[in-house]
Parts: sequence; structure tokens; C-alpha cells
Amino acid sequence: MQNRPPHLYILSLVILLITLTLNIEARPQHNLQHIAVLENAAWEQTLPQHLQNPFYKSPRVRHALAKSSWFGPGEEVVYERQAEKIPRMEIYNVLSHAGLIPRRQYF
Repeated sequence: MQNRPPHLYILSLVILLITLTLNIEARPQHNLQHIAVLENAAWEQTLPQHLQNPFYKSPRVRHALAKSSWFGPGEEVVYERQAEKIPRMEIYNVLSHAGLIPRRQYF
């Protein structure tokens, strides 16, 4: 086995560290919550205490929910939800024509 000069080991280590740093910077993980989730959480905090669900305030439950929402193989962060682009009137029409909600008698 050949003895390589020490500067090659140092150069390899530097290249490895730069590559890892660039990969980490390219995929920031600091805030993965969707804006709709944050808005809903803020809205729920404005509710009176008797309307808030104490179930979600338990540290055990919060940990279990957070763990179950980790990304699995092949999953990615969603920045733009396609469902938010559907007009609410279209959703109403589908549900009312299916008989799942009553139709409005006025327009």
C-alpha cells in the first residue's frame, strides 16, 4: 500500500466537508410548517378556553403527532398545495350535487 502525502488527506477532508455543508444549506430544515398550518394554529389560540381541545396540549400527544408526521422515504415538503387552488364554490357544487350537504335556495 502506498503512503500518500498528508496534504491529500486534508484536501479530501476539506472537499467532503464542503460537500456536506452545501447539501445541508440546499435543504433547510429549520421551519417546515406550511403557512396554512401556522395560520390555523394562530386562529385556534384566539378561541375561548372552553372551545380549545386540551388533548393536543399533552406533551406525550404532541410528541407522538410530531413523530408520526416525520418525512418517510420519497416524501417531500409541500410548499404549494394544489387543493388550495380549487374554488370553494366548486367544492360546494360537488358536495351539494352528491347530496352530502343541503343546497342553498338563494343566489
